[in-house]
This record gives sequence, structure tokens and C-alpha cells, in this order.
Amino acid sequence: MTVPVTAIVIFRNEKSLLEGCLQALHWCDELIAVDMQSSDGSCEIAKKYADRLFWAKVYPIAEPTRIAAAKMAKNDWILLIDPDEHITPQLTNQIQAALDQHPNAGAIRLPWWYYFKRKRLDGTIWGGGRAYKRMLIHRNRCMIRPYCNRITELMIGQKEFTIPHNGDNHIHHYWSDSYIELAKRHLTRYCHLEAAAQYANGNRFKLIHAITHPFTELKRCLKDYDGWRLGPRGFLLSAIYFMYVLLSDWLLLFYQLIGKKVERLSTTQIPRLIEQPMDSVLKYRRKAA
Repeated sequence: MTVPVTAIVIFRNEKSLLEGCLQALHWCDELIAVDMQSSDGSCEIAKKYADRLFWAKVYPIAEPTRIAAAKMAKNDWILLIDPDEHITPQLTNQIQAALDQHPNAGAIRLPWWYYFKRKRLDGTIWGGGRAYKRMLIHRNRCMIRPYCNRITELMIGQKEFTIPHNGDNHIHHYWSDSYIELAKRHLTRYCHLEAAAQYANGNRFKLIHAITHPFTELKRCLKDYDGWRLGPRGFLLSAIYFMYVLLSDWLLLFYQLIGKKVERLSTTQIPRLIEQPMDSVLKYRRKAA
């Protein structure tokens, strides 16, 4: 890479996906991995690939830990990527070209696609369109935010560049492998995080919105994003999304009524990172690969 990039990966018990993610980051000038108390051997995998490995306490979401990790990066350009997001070689080349062509950009949005049960999802709100995610940012032009689903924010006056979808150049987001896992995450955890993030961003509960919004989103899922074309899979995924939106909207009232601050979910507290010693025997020489 003519423009050096630091990749940051936060993980907890991601052994099945972590190695594929880290292998695909061999082109990065620096790779920082942060382990949130894994117990499945993920840390040993990270030692093979990371330039620096840190330990952090478990947080409900990874965003506050990303802020702490970004302070450790030696480069201005930072790639924020999760263990279930795998970059293709085609996209790697396009990222390098984009950095060369747009040196003054504040961020670069990358093409992204959901994969359910390791197969590309071509319907519902999650997989019914060509999605993009702001994952590559310049530390002095784009802020990392400590809120769920609101990871970054361009600074005033800054612009971003988008790499368009073109064949298999998108990030493979290996989102979930089961309906039960998906429903559990969205209906017991993510709905709280989404409501807390809305409250922290100044949104307030509106009865009409809470009643109509879930049904509007269900229509979008099934009709506008072709969820119905997937058959039973599309209807089931749309139902999970409907319940997630419904719970998030009404939980906003909960946070508003009891005056809960986002501190309850540890989203404004930046965690302390403890650097771990690296075993040179385990160290995988990425740049020689």
C-alpha cells in the first residue's frame, strides 16, 4: 500500500470467523487486535496475525473499545472491521486505488453484503440492496462514535468517497448462521442498544411513530426489498426485523421515562486496553505472505 492503513479488529469468541478476517488484512501496514476476554482460542489465532494485541473488558458493543484502539494506531487511515467481515482481493486493490486518488477524503465507504448461513442474502432490509459501510476513515477528518449502528461521523466540511459494487468486490458480512441466534441478538440485546443510541442522539418517543413505524419497515422488508421472493426465509427474517423495530421504538420510551443515560450500556466510557506480549514463534509474517 502506498498509503499506510491500520486495521482494528475487536473480537470475543470469534474463532470460526476470525482467521479468515485477519488473513484478508495482510495488505494493511498495521493490524491491531483487541480481545474482550475470549475463551475459545480466538486469542491464539490473533497472535498469529496481529502486530499488536490488546486485552479489554467485555462491553455490550465494540464501539467504545474501537475508540480506545484507534488511539494506539500509528497511521492516520484506519480500517474498522469486525471478525465476521471478510475483504476480498478485488476490493483490496480498489481500496488502494481509492486512497491514492482521494488523499483528502475524510472517509471511504466500502461495498458490503449480508451473508446468512454463509450464503449471500438477496432480499429483506438486510440483503435486498447494495449496501455500503463507512469503514475506512481518516482519524483527523472523521470521528468514531460510541453508539450502536452509528460508528462514525464525518467532521464538518469533510467529504467521503464510495467504492461502488462491482462483481465480488464487496465485503462478505457473515452475519448469522441460525434464526435462533439472530432473533436472540436482535430481540434481547440490539433493540436495547438501538433505543439507547436513539436516546443519546436526542430522539424522543412519539406514539404515532411507534405504532406505524414497525409496519412501515415490515412493508419495506417484504415488498420494497423483495423479502417475499425468498419464501419462508424472507418472511421469517422480516418478522424478526419487525419485532426488532417494534421493541426498539418502545424501549425508547422506557429510557425516556426513567431518564436512563447511555452510561448504563457503557457507551460513553472508553475502556482501558492492556497490551499483551507477542510470541515471535506464533507471529505470522503477513508481509512476507
